[in-house]
Amino acid sequence: MGTDARGFTLFEVLLSITLIGFLMLTLLIGLRVANRAWRTGEARLRQVHAEAERNAFVVEQISSLVPYQVTTSDPHLPGTFIVLQASATCLRFVSSYSSVFRSRSGLVLAEYGIVEVSPEYLEVALRETPVGDNDVLFHRLVRSVTNDPETGVPLLNYQPFSVRVTDLPLMTGLRAAWFEYLDVHPEKGAGPAGKGTAPVWRQDWHSREEAPYPEAIRLRWDRGNQEGEEVIPVRAKFMPQSTSGQ
Repeated sequence: MGTDARGFTLFEVLLSITLIGFLMLTLLIGLRVANRAWRTGEARLRQVHAEAERNAFVVEQISSLVPYQVTTSDPHLPGTFIVLQASATCLRFVSSYSSVFRSRSGLVLAEYGIVEVSPEYLEVALRETPVGDNDVLFHRLVRSVTNDPETGVPLLNYQPFSVRVTDLPLMTGLRAAWFEYLDVHPEKGAGPAGKGTAPVWRQDWHSREEAPYPEAIRLRWDRGNQEGEEVIPVRAKFMPQSTSGQ
């Protein structure tokens, strides 16, 4: 009895191989796209975690600001001064919290500078120095001292902050950034109608007897497509006794 033993033609075999090849190619492309998306998401997650860790460090170091003042032995820079420079682009203070250094005193001079790294971008850089000799500390910060011609109050001229290769870049790729300082006891006449009672944010802080330190420090930034801020309360509310040069 005869049978119909018809097999596959060469065309059908080639067509099947071509279809399987297309399926394999589609699967390979899908796997590559998925892998790229996973890697991108993982990199973004690491970036978010790194930014969160940096922000947490900044909050902890600034909130650990130590009320510190020095009495210099330099005859050209006489007097007792608070170790605090607080402007829109530079923040210098003594803190008990550090990323690296552990000095004998347990204190570190923290210097935050907002510097231009290109015509379009800024970065927030951090420099830390262990606190040792008070005269060395003071000269590291202050260039000269003058007196206000009207009030006679000493005015400090600070050393400029210039970024170094050893500085730690905390925030990069910024279009704009600045510090602000919360004054809950503004002087009379500073507020509307001369009342001076409403708390105000200032971009320059000048210590006064009734308010040597701001109530809080705010760091604001703009990345072009993202704006953010970090408000950090300052726990230092009083001045210690004067510290003489070591």
